[in-house]
Amino acid sequence: MATMKLQRKEFQEQALAALAKYLDASRQIGVPQAFRRETGRPYSTEPFGEHVPCVCLRIPTGGGKTVLAARAVPVIAEFYGGGDAPLVLWLVPSDAILTQTLNALKTDGHPYREQLAKQYGSRLLVCALDDAPTIAPTDWGMRAIVIVATLQSFRVEETDKRRVYSFSEQYENHFRSKTDFELQALNALPDALVTQADLADAERSKMLAAYLGRPKHSLANWLALQRPIVIVDEAHNAKTDKSFTTLARLNPAAILELTATPVPGKANVIYHVSAQQLQAESMIKMPIMLAEHKDGWEKAVLAAIQTRGALADAAVKEQSAGRGYVRPIVLFQATNENGDVPPEKLRAYLQNELKIASDEIAVATGTTRELEDQDLAAPSCRIVYIITVQALREGWDCPFAYVLCSLQNLSSATAVEQLLGRVLRMPYATARGEAALNRAYAHVCEANTGYAAKALADRLVDTMGFDPLDVAGLLMSVDTNSPQLPLDGGDWQAQAVAREQAVVTPLTVALPTDAALPECAAERINASGEREVVLRGFVTVEAAATLVASAKGAKQKATLQQDIERHNAVALAASSPANLGLLFAPIPRLAFRESAQGELQLLEREEVLAEVELDLLSAHAIEIGRFDMAAAPETFEISTDENSGRVSYHRADAAQIPMNYGATQLAATDVARWLVQLLYEKLNFLTQRERMAYFTAVLQHLVDTHRHSIGELAEARYLLARRLVDKVESLRSDACKTLFKQAVLDEGWSLGLDWTAPFEFKPTVYPASAGSRYSGRFKFKRHYYGAIIADLRDEGEEFNCATEIDAHPNVKSWIRNLDFAPGFWLPTSRGKFWPDFVAELNDGRMAVIEYKGAHLRAEPYEIEKRAVGSLWAAKSAGRCVFDFVFKTGDNGENMSEQVKRLLAHR
Repeated sequence: MATMKLQRKEFQEQALAALAKYLDASRQIGVPQAFRRETGRPYSTEPFGEHVPCVCLRIPTGGGKTVLAARAVPVIAEFYGGGDAPLVLWLVPSDAILTQTLNALKTDGHPYREQLAKQYGSRLLVCALDDAPTIAPTDWGMRAIVIVATLQSFRVEETDKRRVYSFSEQYENHFRSKTDFELQALNALPDALVTQADLADAERSKMLAAYLGRPKHSLANWLALQRPIVIVDEAHNAKTDKSFTTLARLNPAAILELTATPVPGKANVIYHVSAQQLQAESMIKMPIMLAEHKDGWEKAVLAAIQTRGALADAAVKEQSAGRGYVRPIVLFQATNENGDVPPEKLRAYLQNELKIASDEIAVATGTTRELEDQDLAAPSCRIVYIITVQALREGWDCPFAYVLCSLQNLSSATAVEQLLGRVLRMPYATARGEAALNRAYAHVCEANTGYAAKALADRLVDTMGFDPLDVAGLLMSVDTNSPQLPLDGGDWQAQAVAREQAVVTPLTVALPTDAALPECAAERINASGEREVVLRGFVTVEAAATLVASAKGAKQKATLQQDIERHNAVALAASSPANLGLLFAPIPRLAFRESAQGELQLLEREEVLAEVELDLLSAHAIEIGRFDMAAAPETFEISTDENSGRVSYHRADAAQIPMNYGATQLAATDVARWLVQLLYEKLNFLTQRERMAYFTAVLQHLVDTHRHSIGELAEARYLLARRLVDKVESLRSDACKTLFKQAVLDEGWSLGLDWTAPFEFKPTVYPASAGSRYSGRFKFKRHYYGAIIADLRDEGEEFNCATEIDAHPNVKSWIRNLDFAPGFWLPTSRGKFWPDFVAELNDGRMAVIEYKGAHLRAEPYEIEKRAVGSLWAAKSAGRCVFDFVFKTGDNGENMSEQVKRLLAHR
């Protein structure tokens, strides 16, 4: 498949924003304190203590961990690790992944490298660990260096056998440039100093004797002196004591872990991407249409081939419509040689019984490697059936894989999650026009109803990084009595009543024969003649308590509770309006006309800003305040403003700016040029000439009026950049506020609602991050997306407002609005206002509600938002309603009374 430019994804922006916000806070209030403030969870200090941030981005299979890691490097470097010339140790779990990652990061034009090159340009240097000695001493600290290695390369239990820890004369010039004060940082690190044991080597004892008790001139020591940023791919493999010791030996400035399955209690997850976010960005196919075949493996194989045939027809239509080439592929998971269906038996069956051409089949096992040198994305390639057993080679990828057919027992099948991950990936990361091509498919051999669904659900959660709530949208069981899977998803509306009850989950825990079972649980005899208990439909809190109480032992009770929670997540979502295929009513947008007879155009803040002229060279514009700086021999501190704490920086950070750093040679224009490049995207509405003129004027003002030296301002360049962005935004907001009131709130422009191009909530697009979703026990009955509810706690006034909306008889369905695209928004002078709740009413109207704490009632911007919402409703001719809801309303009404009045049937 041809290399494509990667478009930035909203979930990546959110993850990076969460990371930046945390790192910024950690520099001011401390690493553990910042984590608790940002996540509400305690920070695990093991093993790096309270001063080295070690956080995790949890990204499920198919989420693009590598590109996110590349984009995270400049973010981390701004706060920890040198800013303009960081050293990055990029640790991967295996040699195969090392080769793949290294090639990608070294190849010009590859999307992974482009993320770094965009920031560092020609100063970017990528190499393998073995090539690190070839880096010139002058490059360290002046270029952005990325060293890719395996974690095993640094294992410290046998440092004498690893060259990275060995004394090498190659680094003599490197260490000569360091002061004794700087070298002291190595004294506390294991095996960092030359000892008597090192002198035992007769060949080297004479050379090393002069260094006894001093730091070894080794690569490991040199890296430790640089305080590297450490990126750990597949970080769940690095949560052992040996790995902790290894990472600590590297003396990192910060550690970023990326994994789908972080180790509970040891990983500090700062952001968790959900399946819905990946689907919204067309990264994965959803749902997985799962068919359980009870009548032998031959039926599963035939059904998989029939499914592929239907998909191939859809692919032809897709290509004819100009939407690109796709060749759907089936991944067969055969059994081992001693099983019922080993690879060659399956190949023979496909060729002899089903008349599949031999060049359409490839076997990929440990001994047979027919995929090597094959370009599966090439139209000339004829392979559409791939047979494997345990796993395809690491790094192998083919988004053309659409159908998984496993002939193994899923509860014990090896590497099924790896194969499942292959069929989940979306070709070209682009939604297809043919609906069938936006889904994945699975055919499995299973005699007991619910076994395969539970096994796949467990794999999705436990080893692929998805949340139990994700499973509800990821898996859809279908009826195998049909000759092939219903590619259109079936008539969901007709199944609405029975959908929740159709969710069946066999319990992992064996309950006593005399256990009292609630209505949602029943006994059955499985295909093996064994008694078991299955759950059917939603399990209430009371029923769950009864079941858990009947289990023996703490471990069994915990397992049973997990089974119930996962079952309920699927049961709740199964009957949600979105999963039933029902459409949420469209919502008109606020629009304007440029002339009385003109067409309605979407009203955005940018339309108002287009009429605003900024004077960036005025005295007010160039005044951004003084930087309160306190210098020390090796560090300096900067107070970002009068209300914040002080942020400590190492002098090394300041030295890593790509310009001549001599105080007599550094000019305001040098720093201004650096700022122009850094703020290209954030201030892209200004031309390069405008940015250069403004930054130069601000810098000169700081020198002339506040008596800062250019050197000081260069040291504070990142804080300076943030203050400049804030200042420009403040200037724009002030200018926009006046015109927005005149043009919009006072209706100086011709305004109306556009019903022809309304906003729409799509049934399959609700990208709430996994970490922000509602997880309480209260069961909302009318939420459009079922149990998946964005950014809602299980207590508090906003939660109470949600329960009032859910209980109102005039509410058909409602949505907890997102505060980012694709949520519904209204324009304001500051940007977009995302109301808290949107409801479709039974009387045909649309209701938009914003909950506000009483302390914000008189805040000017909140008054503006309320005015915009009221204007939107007023333009609807009674078809829309809007208001703010407070704990106590304007007329003394309580919250319940306000909601009832607003939603009452007209």
